[in-house]
Amino acid sequence: MQTEIKIGNKTYRVEISELPENLLKVRVNDKDYFLTKSAYGELVFLEDFKPSFKENGVILEGLAEKEIKSPISGTISAIYIKKGEKIKPGQKVITLIAMKMENEIISESFGQVKEIKVKENQCVNINDALIILE
Repeated sequence: MQTEIKIGNKTYRVEISELPENLLKVRVNDKDYFLTKSAYGELVFLEDFKPSFKENGVILEGLAEKEIKSPISGTISAIYIKKGEKIKPGQKVITLIAMKMENEIISESFGQVKEIKVKENQCVNINDALIILE
């Protein structure tokens, strides 16, 4: 989809493209921005994201965040990924129990699992590193 948007006296050319793996590419005046849809349905801006492609057009990886951290204190009840596995935005990686509720920890970026810093039944605090990505 292409359109022009006028803000004040300036006109912007905007083109939006859907890519594989639930990615959106938004081109504004020849500059590309990438967004993805989180597991909660929100659009997430992928800052400094640089996609790479296979010959068939499938996205392999981008510049990933280095850590997935715990958003709350609780106990790890399940781990869904393994060391060396490639993960993508929207993928469930861990379930954490806090206040008798299961909370799904979802990856917001692409990356390869370098290290899993927790084990099942381990207690974690808010902002503890759970997974290291490369």
